[in-house]
Amino acid sequence: MKSIKLNAIDSTNEYIKKIKDSIEDKEIAVITFNQTLGKGQMGKVWSSEPNKNVCISFIFKELGINVANNFKLNIIVSLLLVKVLKNIGLKELSVKWPNDILSDGKKLCGILIELSIKKTEITQSIIGIGLNVNQSYFGDLINATSIINSTNNHSDLDEISLKIISEFENFRNYLDNSDFNKLKRDYLELLYGYKIEKKFRISGNVFKGEIIDINSGGMLVVKVDGKKLEFKNQEIELIY
Repeated sequence: MKSIKLNAIDSTNEYIKKIKDSIEDKEIAVITFNQTLGKGQMGKVWSSEPNKNVCISFIFKELGINVANNFKLNIIVSLLLVKVLKNIGLKELSVKWPNDILSDGKKLCGILIELSIKKTEITQSIIGIGLNVNQSYFGDLINATSIINSTNNHSDLDEISLKIISEFENFRNYLDNSDFNKLKRDYLELLYGYKIEKKFRISGNVFKGEIIDINSGGMLVVKVDGKKLEFKNQEIELIY
C-alpha cells in the first residue's frame, strides 16, 4: 500500500480525492497528525488538536462489489480498528452504529466512508479515520475520550499509524473472502446498546427502544413497544 504523510491538511479525505487519479496504486493511505477541517457523517465537523491525534484516509480502488453489500465495508472497518485498539491495550471497546468506536461508552474514533458507485457496483471506497490519541481535553464534548484518557499512557502517533495501516493491508482480503454472517456476528457482539434498552431520538422526540439487529442493508433494527422498526443512518440518534 502506498503511504503519504502530510505535515498538515484540511481534510485527508478531500486530499485523497484530489490525488487518486494521478496515482496508479489501487490502495493508498494518507496520514496527518494535523487535520484542520476534518468532517464526519453528514458534513459534521471533526475537531482535532494539532499533533495529538491520528487522521488517516484510505482509498481502495477497483472493488467491484455489489452495492447491496455496502454495509460489509462498515463492519470490516470497525472490526479492523477494534483489533488494533485491543492490541495497544484499550479495553471496554464497542461500536456505535454505524461508524463510531467507543471506549468506556465515550467516542474514541470516528469513521467516514464514502463510496463511488456505478450502476449496482461499488467501484471504490474512501475510508476516513479520526482517532483521538494524546488529546485529553475536549471542551463541551463530554462524550469524547482518547487513548491517553483511557490508558493514562502517552502514545507514539507514528507507531499507531503504522499499526492501523498494517491491519488495513488485509481489508481487501476480508472483503473478498470473509463470510458476511460471521462478520455480522462479531459486529453485533461489539455493538453498543445491543439487546439493551436505550434512549433514542427522532426529530426531537425521545423514546426507549432496544437494538435487536442490523439488516442486510445496514439499517438499524430497533424494537419499540413490541414492534420492529428499521432506520437508515441519520434517521435516528442513539443517546449515549
